[in-house]
Amino acid sequence: MGAHTTLAAGVYLIGKPATVYFPLLALALVRFAIAAVGFTILVAVRRLDLAGPFREHRGAFLLAAFLGVLVNQVVFLWGLKFTLPAHAALLYALTPTMVLLLGWARGIERPSPRKSAGIALAFSGVVLIFLERSAGALPPRWILGDLLILAAVAAWAGYTVVSRPLVLCYGSQRVTALTILLGSVTLLPLAALGLGGFHPSLIPAAAWVGALYLGLIASVAMYLLWFHALTLREPSRVSIAANGQPILTALFGWAFFGQPVSVQFGVGTALVIAGVISHSCSPGRSAL
Repeated sequence: MGAHTTLAAGVYLIGKPATVYFPLLALALVRFAIAAVGFTILVAVRRLDLAGPFREHRGAFLLAAFLGVLVNQVVFLWGLKFTLPAHAALLYALTPTMVLLLGWARGIERPSPRKSAGIALAFSGVVLIFLERSAGALPPRWILGDLLILAAVAAWAGYTVVSRPLVLCYGSQRVTALTILLGSVTLLPLAALGLGGFHPSLIPAAAWVGALYLGLIASVAMYLLWFHALTLREPSRVSIAANGQPILTALFGWAFFGQPVSVQFGVGTALVIAGVISHSCSPGRSAL
């Protein structure tokens, strides 16, 4: 999850230009076309059986594909287009809270005082970082962007909870490949509508780099890392790593763009780390 969180910070910084210059649906199509090619190669090289798992749990796989690709990713790209990367990173820090509540509702995870305290502590650190870094001018449609990101977070939490039993049964590679390929197919008719205003020659190089990052890194490497982690830990313990995204985004901004790092940022970082440690070391087991 450390690797996943590091790559996720790049989504906000590297992927942002793609959301600005690409038509939204065209970007979703390009992104998941790249991801589909990557997973098709993985399935062929690893000789993964996808037909058997799909026959056994068709409804669960279709729901996971709908939440994880069609809803989460399209809505996320839409929201990132209108809001600040810092806002998106903050809202994604709500992921462990939503995952814990959904897991509790489905009976696959039991909340404990220590888990809840860890989530609250980590989120308070994220808020502290966010307040220090959001003092600049806001985009004109940032409220719409934030609401869309929040909907994407809810979809991702549902995707995580629905997918974990599948991952424990079939392994991370088969489940990830099948959900991405199914999601890409369901996305195709909608995304094709966005090709009318798509002129590849007018897209700058930075936006193409962002699209490639979203396709290969965000939709292949990060999905595989996330699902592999779900085979090892409870969903809320995996998702609390999302609290590290604002920290790494800010650190990368300092390292590559010279953005200052303040004392408030340091305090917020310490709170996040303390919350992650508290949650990760809490007792309790998945109900599965």
